[in-house]
Amino acid sequence: MSRLIHTWLAIPATIFIILIALSGSILSLETLNEAATAPKLSLGQTSVATLADKVKQGYPGAEQLTRTQNGLFLVAYSNDQGYGEDQIDPVTGLKVQAHQRSDLYNWMKSFHRSMQMGDAGRMLVAVVAFALLALSISGLLLMVRRLGGIKHFFKLAKGSTSQKLHIELSRFALVGSLVLTTTALYLSAATFSLLPEANTPDLAFPESVSSDQASLEPSFLEDGANTQALPISHLLALNEVDASELVSLEFPYADDPSSVYTLETQFGLGYIHPETGHWLDFQLHSSFYQVSQFISALHTGEGMGLWTLFIGLTSLILPIIGITGIIIWVRKRINSKAFGQADSLNLQNYVPAQEANIVILAGSEGLSTWRFAQEFSQALITAGNKVHLNKMNQVEGHYTNATHVFFMTSTYGEGQAPSSASLFLEKAKDLSLPEGCQVNVLGFGDSQFTHFIGFAKQVDVLVAEKGFKQMLPLTAIDKFCQTSLETWIENVSTCLNQSLCLKLDKKKISPFQMQLVEQSHYGDEVDAPVRILRFKAATDPETVLNPAIDEAFALSSDMPWPEFEVGDLVGIMPPGSDFVRYYSLASCDQDGMLEICVRKQVEGECSGFLHGLKEGDSIQAFIQKKASFRPAQDASSVIMIGAGTGMAPLQGFIKQNEKQVPYYLYWGGRLQNSDFIYEDNLSQALATSKLKQLRLAFSRSTKPQYVQNLLTDDAKDISKRILEGAQIMVCGSKVMADGVRTSLDKILKQEQLSVSELEQAGRYVQDVY
Repeated sequence: MSRLIHTWLAIPATIFIILIALSGSILSLETLNEAATAPKLSLGQTSVATLADKVKQGYPGAEQLTRTQNGLFLVAYSNDQGYGEDQIDPVTGLKVQAHQRSDLYNWMKSFHRSMQMGDAGRMLVAVVAFALLALSISGLLLMVRRLGGIKHFFKLAKGSTSQKLHIELSRFALVGSLVLTTTALYLSAATFSLLPEANTPDLAFPESVSSDQASLEPSFLEDGANTQALPISHLLALNEVDASELVSLEFPYADDPSSVYTLETQFGLGYIHPETGHWLDFQLHSSFYQVSQFISALHTGEGMGLWTLFIGLTSLILPIIGITGIIIWVRKRINSKAFGQADSLNLQNYVPAQEANIVILAGSEGLSTWRFAQEFSQALITAGNKVHLNKMNQVEGHYTNATHVFFMTSTYGEGQAPSSASLFLEKAKDLSLPEGCQVNVLGFGDSQFTHFIGFAKQVDVLVAEKGFKQMLPLTAIDKFCQTSLETWIENVSTCLNQSLCLKLDKKKISPFQMQLVEQSHYGDEVDAPVRILRFKAATDPETVLNPAIDEAFALSSDMPWPEFEVGDLVGIMPPGSDFVRYYSLASCDQDGMLEICVRKQVEGECSGFLHGLKEGDSIQAFIQKKASFRPAQDASSVIMIGAGTGMAPLQGFIKQNEKQVPYYLYWGGRLQNSDFIYEDNLSQALATSKLKQLRLAFSRSTKPQYVQNLLTDDAKDISKRILEGAQIMVCGSKVMADGVRTSLDKILKQEQLSVSELEQAGRYVQDVY
């Protein structure tokens, strides 16, 4: 429901939200400018009486003295030339400058309130404010769900650039958006008299004024003395009011004996006798009036200091949030035209659940999983099967004729079910299948997320608990990897004894040809050969050793030397193989070469192929960006942890550390005199302060150690660095990374922290294979 509200309100309202938000941000600039130029008048510096006296001397025709919410002092006056309004210095009473709002400001203010359409425009603005309030609340609910609960609200957002921008900016603007919309609705309700009027006190104006009407006679007037208007500086009531508390002061008319001073302060409104200087009447502002004024100030930012800046930034950010939201929606819409949700499936080729021999239940937050589920189901139908396709939430208690059931699902947030599978685990408790029916769970996700295929794992556990026969083990598809999907399809084809023709979209890449120019050998003495391979642009692009990559991907026409950074991945497909292998880069394109570090794996096709290359050989490859694996720009220090070939990108980052940020490297190998890779590079980095500390562990030395042991030994130092804002980078095998995680969790437990919390804050990143 939150998603539907968020989507269908945003589509019609976004353009109006952008216009109103931009006009609001322009108005906030004027407010900020006034606040910045307003004199800083401290309490007790001068009284209203003193200031009013100086004003009258400089402006004999002064009619009203006003202090704006932003702190400007203005005097309205009349003279032979007509009427005017000046900004004055509250200490000297002298003119600072003429005060007049620009035509642009006046037009923008009217546009912001009514879009220049009168009452109809005011109603439209109120509707847009309500829509933005609903979008803020529904967006908050969606954000909390996506991030895995309220406790993860401040974790770093992941996803596409537009998704990350949308989430991060929405999180910043949330409070401002909620306040601006609720105050806007309040002001609209007040404008249309839907609320009680919040007026100043309704005081009866004195019909006539004489000295005996004053509450007290001044002590310096003798009994029976002829009274006349006192000098302003002698008016007791005005002397009692500080100028910083002034709202407005209306001067009495010179030719009107019944005229009085009308004074409004922050606390109330009253009349002052011009002859005695005492109050004729005074009444405090009501609580309702004061609350209304505060609500108005919250919306305009007038007199609110830093809050004005915050709501101004919020108003500037709202259009970006709207635009990124539309981009996200359009992308999903484009996909939905080709691959509809289950609600809009063409059911002509599908059969009811109880007639199907193959049942496919899919769980998707967006449309990618649906896309594959539909393609797969069509391939099954073409092969002669009766297929039923539906959402996982629509799971039934029994499937009478089913021989195979497929559960295909993505994961949402911190291992949660996607929206179309949110009810599945509860409803599937009653699921029973015919004897001999086989089940398979296919999980889609992105391995950069901690809870990769987390919901698919929960489904797999349920399948095991219910004792269903599994056709294949749980299969994980990382970022819709084409080769992984092709392998899974081949396995399913074998199990079904059917030839499934499923044409997958090829992933478009930008390949290039590179030539091996240098290699270094390590690890042969410990039977774990490692090669550091350095490539440059191929000088003979006619001949490459792995042309199979042309058939696996949709290649672009030109093959330039690419742009890449340390920590990105290079994809290489060995000849005769359909599988791409990825290696972390130890160099960037500005180094003029591409460098990787490869350990030869037992029966490893790609590592064996690369180890067999000779200098001068050319191969074809492509770059896959991995921007998530980078040293943080704002980290106080960086703790790098690796083992084996995981050293490659870490030493690359160290080599680039021109700012000499404290880098601490913990690395593990087998034997120091055999596989200590990049030893010379690290020695130079220590000498030039690019590396602060190097800690080594070798598992086959006289005192065997692993990198986890080093972390335990340095627990106090590591805790201190983390508390000071250090980032942790881990690169190496999954076994090593799991051990490091366990060790760090033990270290952080004493500080009431965990690796997961650092991960959510973007302070723990890893490249694991």
